[in-house]
Amino acid sequence: MKKIYLLLIALIISIGFSNAQEADLKGIWEFTETYLYNGKTDSISTYITFKESGQIRASERDIGTWLINKSENTLTIDCFHFEGIDGENEIKTLDEKELKLKNSKDEINILKRISLPKGKELNNKFIGEWILEKVEKDGKTDFIGQLISFSSNGIFYWQEIMFGKWDYNKATKKICFDVREKEDELNGEHTIIEANETSLILGIEDSKLYFFKIDRKKIATANKKSGLIGEWEFEHTNPKSKLVLTFNEPDEFIIIKKQEGMESRMKGSWVFDRQEMSFNMIGLRGEDTFNGKNKIIEINEENLELENNGKIFIAHKKFENITTVESTNNLEHLSFTYEEFFSEDGNPKYENEKLPWLNWREMKKDILNINQLVYSYDFNDEDKEVFENEILTTNVIANIEDEGFTIEDVFKGYDNSGNPEQGPNTDNNHPLYPLNEYMFREAGNEQITTAAGTFDCTVIEVSNGYDMKKKLWMINDKIGVYAKIIDENTSEYSGYYHLYELQEIIY
Repeated sequence: MKKIYLLLIALIISIGFSNAQEADLKGIWEFTETYLYNGKTDSISTYITFKESGQIRASERDIGTWLINKSENTLTIDCFHFEGIDGENEIKTLDEKELKLKNSKDEINILKRISLPKGKELNNKFIGEWILEKVEKDGKTDFIGQLISFSSNGIFYWQEIMFGKWDYNKATKKICFDVREKEDELNGEHTIIEANETSLILGIEDSKLYFFKIDRKKIATANKKSGLIGEWEFEHTNPKSKLVLTFNEPDEFIIIKKQEGMESRMKGSWVFDRQEMSFNMIGLRGEDTFNGKNKIIEINEENLELENNGKIFIAHKKFENITTVESTNNLEHLSFTYEEFFSEDGNPKYENEKLPWLNWREMKKDILNINQLVYSYDFNDEDKEVFENEILTTNVIANIEDEGFTIEDVFKGYDNSGNPEQGPNTDNNHPLYPLNEYMFREAGNEQITTAAGTFDCTVIEVSNGYDMKKKLWMINDKIGVYAKIIDENTSEYSGYYHLYELQEIIY
């Protein structure tokens, strides 16, 4: 009898261990990490996605990898962002609700599952992509134009960013939102006022939320026939400001606003309505230009006139100098990573780099007789098959009396129309002047040839973040002048490739 009892215990333990190993780790988990900052204990809660590919995703980007060893009952995580679980962890618990890990320091870390486990997904008519078109409250209507995705795993996304959990209660005919920010107006139960295959109206207290369901294929077809595809530059009362709106197939838009010392770039989706002759811009905020419904007053091959919220906008089709690129594989892509600029303990590794032009007096001497620098600017945005080209001119002002100099920063993709205000130029905190980059390292020396000549250069690699990188060629004997700059963003949502090459030095 005792032997049978022991066998039963062993069987139960074996079953429990087997379940832990077979439980599905893939999904979204909440991890609360405690850390010490300025002598005080604090904590931060983060949503972590364990992807089927073995990637770890957080804050809408892939930031590490994971690997389960079932025979050793371990989970190895390669992600320096989460110190508590970085490295090899013993799996203490892995089930539908909880992941408990023991790290190499014998610390216990617990993650709570947020998404529904495999086999328990939602299955109702609300699953899919919707546009939150408008909100009515207190007799006022606010046009929202935001993409909302109700996922079968119980997560809802706002503009493709995970916003919280959702569920449908058949008994009460209500949709419930569980938002991380509990004070958010969207949080709580919403009564379904109207629902069909294409529209949904929800009510909570004195507010009504209007949604319409989207069909990507139908949107792509309508957008293609809209006459909007292409790049439009809008008339502006300020000649030193520039507003360009690009409509791409099947449904991407890009808005670029430029003015002295500043450039902003926004991306999102657009939906054309042939019946109303209007379009919605998905991804903009309330104060952004073109947010909400845009009524087309007139459109032809060269001109566009539209009305938004009582304002009239007039634009003209841009026909830029476009160069076909046979293959993007011919481009020099920047393969270094943001993590390479930090040591294992998280401190910057390159703080005392030796640059050829740290002495501003030497810089002034070398550029004293230069009046202008002319650059060729080739650029494209994510997924474009062609590059566009512009010529940018930067003014240089240097004199002995002021013991200083000014160089216009054209490396944002536009010049300052002869009105330089860039500075300071004598500050050692800006060693890459006129650029303001601070995370950089020396990558060797290279001789390169551009239209302006052949130059011996110091090569610098710059990292502004996980997806943003630059490579700079600083001319050694013309201190203050760049021969070439590559500016690349490898982000899935806002990628681009910009190339600047020196064309002429004007004395």
